[in-house]
Formats: sequence, structure tokens, C-alpha cells
Amino acid sequence: MIGSILKKMKNAVRTKLVSVMCAGRLKAAPVQRTWERGFSAAVEKGGLIVIGRSASFRRNVSFRVKSGGTLSIGDGVFMNSNVSITALSRIDIGDGTKIANNVVIVDHDHDYRNGLNGYVTAPVQIGKNVWIGANAVILKGVTIGDGAVIAAGAVVRSDVPPYAMAGGVPAEIIRKKDGKD
Repeated sequence: MIGSILKKMKNAVRTKLVSVMCAGRLKAAPVQRTWERGFSAAVEKGGLIVIGRSASFRRNVSFRVKSGGTLSIGDGVFMNSNVSITALSRIDIGDGTKIANNVVIVDHDHDYRNGLNGYVTAPVQIGKNVWIGANAVILKGVTIGDGAVIAAGAVVRSDVPPYAMAGGVPAEIIRKKDGKD
């Protein structure tokens, strides 16, 4: 199964649709996913990307997973154009999550105290059925609960509870729901 998926991706690479540099591992569910022109994934040796069923990625979506990092994308996840995700540690995105254009998700910061020679990392956990608005930035160590909504342009640097709406720079909780809406 994985072999046939990688073969399809290699065919797409030949036609300049998809760019995959994979020294690590890329696991994709056997059910069809959609990759549009400009999709790229760079996985260093020891890194891992896992993609669930029926995931859909628009133009210029970019994944970068460093050695020892993991990016896990659930079933039915949608990412609009120009989404950029970089995992040095771990990033998990739950089933049914929708991510708008120009969103950036990172699980690390540069370690400025040590002259930029290293990184400070903390895992990012995004729950199921989360909506992330255009131009939002999700920073290291954040947990976003199931059903949460992140407003366009938000910079999320602290946890967002389930079914809450967060927005602003830095993001603050705007509203909480009970999950039935």
C-alpha cells in the first residue's frame, strides 16, 4: 500500500506537481488524498510524516520534519494554499481539521540565549474538527482542543480549550461553547 502511494507521489514529482525529499519515513493511508501543484514534504533521516485518509492539500503546502521529529495528520484534514508546517519535535493534527491559507505551525523557537546554535521545542497538539483561519500562527507547546476555532490572523502561543474561539495577537479566548453548536 505505502509503496503504491509513494509511486504515485514519484509520478507527480516527475510532472512537477509534488516535491518529496524523504530520508526519513512517510506513511500515508491507502485511501486517496489530494495534492495540488507545489506540495512539498522534506523529511530528514529519523523523521516521520503520517497522513490519514482523505486528506486534501491545496497549492504550495509545505511540510518539513527534522531528524527525530514527527508530523501526524488525521483523516479528512484539509489544508488550503501556502500552509507551512515544521516539526522538530512533534505536531499532531486531529481528524476533520480545516486549515485556511497562509497558516504557519511550528513546534520550536530558536535558542537566542545560546547564539542561535539550537532550538527550544515543545509538541503541538491540534484536536479534531478544529478550524484555523487564514494567516494564523500556531507556536510551540500549544494544545488546541476539539472543535475550537482560531480566528484569522491570530498568533496562538497558549492553550485553547475545546469548543472555544480564540483570536488576536497574542490570541485570547473570545468565546466558549459547550460543543453542541
